Amino acid sequence: MTRSHHWAGLALGSTLLVAIAVATIPSVPPASAQSQAERICQGQGIERASAGYEYCLSQTTRALEWNRPELAFALARMTADSRDACRDYGLEPTMTDFRFCLERETYARSQVIFSDEPRYEHQIANP
Repeated sequence: MTRSHHWAGLALGSTLLVAIAVATIPSVPPASAQSQAERICQGQGIERASAGYEYCLSQTTRALEWNRPELAFALARMTADSRDACRDYGLEPTMTDFRFCLERETYARSQVIFSDEPRYEHQIANP
């Protein structure tokens, strides 16, 4: 009986020590929407100093704040596609026309993304 009490006490003590250790470890705060947006934009190849970064960052941050991560990824991909389209037109990021092209492309492509969003103009159920 003494041995089993010893092992039971040891097991209980170990469990309590682990529980206390887990309870006292500070939790890791969730990443901010902006830091998540930075990672999403960079994951699509849009670096900090590149054209379209500020647009990508603002749009993906807003989507994450709305708790819409799928929209954030779609907007980042759309920004990268718009940038690539402007390059395909023969424009260079240092050219003024590149910025105008990027604005036109992102606007046109965003209309396609947002056209997939449900819109409820009228009351769905009658009172």
